Amino acid sequence: MDPYVIFDCEKALPNRFALVLAAAARTRALDRGDEPRLALRDRNAGDLALQEIAAGAFSEDELAPFLLPRQAEACLLPAPSTTSKLCGDGRSKAAAASAASPTEAVH
Repeated sequence: MDPYVIFDCEKALPNRFALVLAAAARTRALDRGDEPRLALRDRNAGDLALQEIAAGAFSEDELAPFLLPRQAEACLLPAPSTTSKLCGDGRSKAAAASAASPTEAVH
């Protein structure tokens, strides 16, 4: 496999986790007998799947399940608050859990 193909794939799918999911799904489809979208010989299914993604052989509709919606990207994590405290005055009101009683058998 060409190590630079991943850089080309990131143009179509910028998130590497999404890229792995898309490549795995395409690899399974190729293993089940789907026709390759590129005429490349002597490639295994995984390499061919990455080459197809890098070459842009898929429409945006086909890649949409692997992409985050644009409006959701901005609200993945809330902004940290500098004024929040865990328990009002900063001290925990919960008692520490006791250790197992000596009569309890641990197996």
